[in-house]
Amino acid sequence: MLTAVFLLCSVALAACSSGSILSENKPVRDISAESSQQVFVDASLKNIKGDHRGAIQGYLKLLKAQPENAAVNYAISKSYVGLGKPDSARYYAEKALQLEPSNKHYLKYLAALSHRMNDFSRASVLFRKLADLEPGNIDDLSLLALEYLSADQPEKSLEIFQEILRLDPKNKATRAQVLLMEIQLSHYKDAIGTVSGLIDKSDGQEKLRLTLGELYIQTGQYELAYKTFRELIGDNPEFIPAWLSLLEVSVKKNENTVFANDLDQFYSSGKIPLKQKIDLANFFLVRSSRDTTFTAPARTMISEISRHYPSNSEVLMLSARFRIQQKEAVAAEQELRKALTLNSEDIDIWEELISSLFVQKKFREARELVYRIKKHFPALKTRNMVIESEVLFQTGRYKNCAKLLEKALVQKDIRKEKWLFVQAATILAFCYDRLDLPDKSIDIYEKILEVDPGNNLMMNNLAYVLAQQGKELLKAKELSVKAVRAEPANAGFIDTLGWIYYMQGEYESARETLEKAAALNGNEPEILEHLAEVYEKLGNPQKARELKEQAIKLRSR
Repeated sequence: MLTAVFLLCSVALAACSSGSILSENKPVRDISAESSQQVFVDASLKNIKGDHRGAIQGYLKLLKAQPENAAVNYAISKSYVGLGKPDSARYYAEKALQLEPSNKHYLKYLAALSHRMNDFSRASVLFRKLADLEPGNIDDLSLLALEYLSADQPEKSLEIFQEILRLDPKNKATRAQVLLMEIQLSHYKDAIGTVSGLIDKSDGQEKLRLTLGELYIQTGQYELAYKTFRELIGDNPEFIPAWLSLLEVSVKKNENTVFANDLDQFYSSGKIPLKQKIDLANFFLVRSSRDTTFTAPARTMISEISRHYPSNSEVLMLSARFRIQQKEAVAAEQELRKALTLNSEDIDIWEELISSLFVQKKFREARELVYRIKKHFPALKTRNMVIESEVLFQTGRYKNCAKLLEKALVQKDIRKEKWLFVQAATILAFCYDRLDLPDKSIDIYEKILEVDPGNNLMMNNLAYVLAQQGKELLKAKELSVKAVRAEPANAGFIDTLGWIYYMQGEYESARETLEKAAALNGNEPEILEHLAEVYEKLGNPQKARELKEQAIKLRSR
């Protein structure tokens, strides 16, 4: 190791010396150069041993005599990095590059240092210069493309990835990256060409052909989308994503007859397992809870699967879930009781039946059902505790509910089932909200997100509680923005974001956001109350008063 260091020092000190004195073409020994070399070597050894301050002192001594020496400036920069002082490190790195602007090593070093300091704009400029020094160098271009992404300049990044692809057309990883970015930037027509190229050269064509069909939808080429999905289904009738996309095209085009025909073919197929048929219907059910465009198709889908499998307990439960969602609780209760006669060993059916009773406000019957469940499933102690907590919550017994759930959440088996933990913790967080214990609810919401980081509802609720407390508003905004991006038609989520803007004093942004929430759900009093507060701040008391009166009327219903 030391040999390499001494060799490197000797090379670097070629620039540190005052220059060899020549006489009759023979080198004459330069004592000052030899001394400078020894100082550089000593300083470098100190740097290696971790004595960065001692190294800097030695380098500065050299720099005083040789201020235009790029190698010494670079060495000082490295020592400051070792000390954890990036600002000083960058100062000397910039000086070294200024002295030798074409030095690729200095360029790459300063670019990496700028990146570490989150100065992505400066790093992009440096990586651009690095790539220009050696046109066609794919490694340098890759660094530049990634830095443009860090600098939030995706269009420039895409241009560089496309340049790399022109240099290396067989590079599948780059082609995939280009496709991903084209989709993210809504360059759908370009993406169609890219994915077509990948299909020709790839073994795993099913997913790529599915992506191609989705891109046809984005560009309004529905007939090509239909053709692509039907060809996929023809090649593999069990490829459920193709069925899902095919049915979604019909929904987007409002082609009810086509939708019904395709649906009948799907449910009539003997090659597709019943579980996958139920999963597809359940997807439409969940989608309909967020997008009313899918409500009618979901009803058609559930009616169709019920027609094909009238005596299947899972199908009956699926239908009941949809009816509960549509406030058809009486019909849901009937279907669930029928499902229980077919399969009384499925605790999910019992729990769904309790939900249908909640909607009908049959709380006494719900409590009685909990006792029956405890007797029927004595081994499922923790699950029974969570089910009982739902009844306590629905009947407003928040303290009792919280105590029961606190006990449930320390049971050994609850972490084995992620969904059960999330369900229990969610109800507990709601209890703390009702009991006005924000610190406790914040803690629970954060624990849920550790286990289930993509839970949009929990992100929204945590953001709202933080905003109400005036705590960590930047964190609250980040969480809220994520939730709204995931569910852009969710009025409650948009309301949270608007309220965060209000708490930050960004009243115009708050107004725009809350107006959008009110347009999506004008019957929610809290949204109107928040909007009224904003108009007060914007100096429009009349509008604020109108909104408050409207909210009061809604609450009195």
